[in-house]
Amino acid sequence: MLTAILVSSAISGCKQTSSPGSAGSLYNSKSKPATEFDNKMALAWVDLLCDQVRFQRVGPPPAARAMGYLGVAMYQSVVGGIPDGHSLEGQLKDLKNLPKPDPNAEYDWPTVLNNAAFLVCDEGLARFMGPNTPNLNNLVAKMNHLRDSVLANADVFNRSKEYGTQLGNAIVDYMKTDNFDYTREHNEYESPSRTGHPDWYEVTDIDKTPFEPFWGTLRPLGLDTTELCLSKPTIPYSADPNSDFYKFASKLYGIDTSFSEYDRITSLYWADDPVETFTPPGHWMKIAKQQVRNHNYNLAQTCELYCYLGMAEYNAGIAVWKIKYQVNLLRPKTYIAEVMNKPDWEPYLETPPFPEYPSGHSGFSGAASSILTSYFGDTEFTDSTNLVIGLLPRHFKSFNAAAEEAAWSRMFGGIHYEAAIKDAKVMGDCLAQNLMKKIKLGSGQTAENAETKK
Repeated sequence: MLTAILVSSAISGCKQTSSPGSAGSLYNSKSKPATEFDNKMALAWVDLLCDQVRFQRVGPPPAARAMGYLGVAMYQSVVGGIPDGHSLEGQLKDLKNLPKPDPNAEYDWPTVLNNAAFLVCDEGLARFMGPNTPNLNNLVAKMNHLRDSVLANADVFNRSKEYGTQLGNAIVDYMKTDNFDYTREHNEYESPSRTGHPDWYEVTDIDKTPFEPFWGTLRPLGLDTTELCLSKPTIPYSADPNSDFYKFASKLYGIDTSFSEYDRITSLYWADDPVETFTPPGHWMKIAKQQVRNHNYNLAQTCELYCYLGMAEYNAGIAVWKIKYQVNLLRPKTYIAEVMNKPDWEPYLETPPFPEYPSGHSGFSGAASSILTSYFGDTEFTDSTNLVIGLLPRHFKSFNAAAEEAAWSRMFGGIHYEAAIKDAKVMGDCLAQNLMKKIKLGSGQTAENAETKK
């Protein structure tokens, strides 16, 4: 990871010029390399963001957005300390004119990261809590004091703090152009009439309106809309009792009285409700944290991993929600009530207020497991993320095995059909692969690297 990339001139005597995303174009040899710092600063901001997502009850798509931009901010903060680092400027659509470190001056990369991450987290959570809440203020102040004390060089500290602030503000400005704010102000939505469309979605609980109907219009990070791996149900809707669709719905009916205790706990383990947990993308951010600690990742490696992971989760949210409102498929609760004539049936988990296909949990998990496998291979691991809600740690043979369990947990919960579970996981994996093929970071990591780690 983070190995040097040799760049040679194709024609002797030609002068090399660096594009914003070219390897090493921002490298600052006057400063201590980002590879020589530990990852505590990066993990402190990951933890804080995940905690605030939990405490402020942020839903999965907005949580993934905040995590995606935090990954961008962390990586861009330290890319000047990575010899073969590729800037994200010129690689992410519309990302341009970012402030750059002075190649002739010294910087402290953890300080840069601290001040950029503060502003980006603040913006990512702005609509869920007041700006600059004590939690964010306290962390940025604490870490600034720590770095100032360690450095004992006011010039380096102040320069780094100023650059981090400039970079953070630039990324905040970039965030404001992704259509998120527009969808907050123009969010009038009415579910299409189901007349003549018994397969279409309707809300399943009183006083609930469809959640984030316009999320699919947001700008992805590192991909364009042709690379979002959009899909249609591989098992089409049918009311025919002999159809695969009906048969799977029959399996859902009464599943909570027939599944094992392990399966019941599985449905709860991966439920990742916004009220109690870090949400599905946050759960995978925590799994990644366990891995970077186990593998002793340095600051540069950690920021690179979280950049890919955050962007992949954000893109998965956009793709999933785009398809949800295009396909507009009814939930099992409605199907079982209307087609199977079981109006009093309730799934084990509460039905979320948005269309069924595809499964968000499956999409997030497919994307995250693909990123983590590309870095750590098919390694066994134990996940302790949900100790916060009293659930014991779980051991998995691989990240893919964990993603499979997360996806099928939605069946145990009674809220997804088979196609939504299977198709979304494939879609998430496809999104991650596309991202790693297209976007180059510090090590030139690509999706093809995953094959060497299996």
